[in-house]
Amino acid sequence: MIPVALPSAGFFILLTAGFFAGILLLGWALVLGVSGGARRTVRKYWKTSTVLCLALLAPFSFYAWFQAMMWQLERDIRREEAAHHVTLQAPTTVGGVAMPAGTRLKVQDKGQLDTYLEAAFPQAVAILGVQATSVRRYLDTEYDKEYNIVARRPRTVILRGAGEQDVQGWRCDATQDIEFEVAPDGAMKMLTQCVLAAGNQAAGLTLGHGAVVRGSAGTVYTDGSRDPDRWRIDVNDDTAVRLLGMFLSRPTVYLDDARRLLRVTGAELACPMQFGVMTYAAGTQVKTARLGSGTERGPYPGVLVFSPWHGQSAARAGAEHVPEGMSVMQTLQGEVLEVVKNDAAGVFRFDTFIVDGKEPETPARARCP
Repeated sequence: MIPVALPSAGFFILLTAGFFAGILLLGWALVLGVSGGARRTVRKYWKTSTVLCLALLAPFSFYAWFQAMMWQLERDIRREEAAHHVTLQAPTTVGGVAMPAGTRLKVQDKGQLDTYLEAAFPQAVAILGVQATSVRRYLDTEYDKEYNIVARRPRTVILRGAGEQDVQGWRCDATQDIEFEVAPDGAMKMLTQCVLAAGNQAAGLTLGHGAVVRGSAGTVYTDGSRDPDRWRIDVNDDTAVRLLGMFLSRPTVYLDDARRLLRVTGAELACPMQFGVMTYAAGTQVKTARLGSGTERGPYPGVLVFSPWHGQSAARAGAEHVPEGMSVMQTLQGEVLEVVKNDAAGVFRFDTFIVDGKEPETPARARCP
């Protein structure tokens, strides 16, 4: 945190006094301009009038000086800001992208087009396989040993365009952010996020508009192992999706490079369900888990983990109900493997923060078909 000295109370008092002194001087000048009697009075009592005028001019001069300084500062800021905004007068290749005349750029460093942070095009421009009408970039900065700037390199590129566009096999809504991680030379490393248009299919799911796909280099575990998940999809359909034989509300689905299902997290049952000897209420939390660790982990998608939630319990034929706080682990065929505490199953309930007395809204559960 950088300490900043605030003006004293006397500064604000003097500034206010100068403002009102200016009003009095203006009023006085207007009266003298229209009233001959006032002018005669001033001439008669010229010494008193002179002292009074000087008494008002002193604070007003400070006020006028301050306003002039602020006007100069604002003009310098506008001039500096304008120097970071450039409109191309002719077609130009900037950062490896052929940009047409009329392109509006916002640059990080004055006079260096390759450090642009934002660009808006008069017509669509092909960037990373997207017909883009605008682009935003986040740059990394390289320094030498004396901390002088050597270069600025792009790290993240965010594009927008018109309509729906195919991006790495996904049908994306180009009117919303399509985000890429890029190499220092601007070459694509991976698609990191896009909002899907309607009609995408993956792992037997038909994904509705609004699902969000995120690229990944794989989930890394504390033991050093890495999952081969290439895509993560947050499903946001208002109607539950059928997956692994269940109707799930808003699951997060992880897929490999061939878009085969690896695991499911963050889901809840949209409909009550009987599975093997267990009966679960709607709202029960659901995810998959692989047993074991490291190279000894079981195959994908592993086992199903059901966790009663919001004061509910799970009924088990011929045994006590499983209360909230416990999780049931079952095979995909319904065999109960064990009942464990939530934290042992990797199921956690996080605290919520209340701001201004309002609890955060919980997303509505998707409809049971």
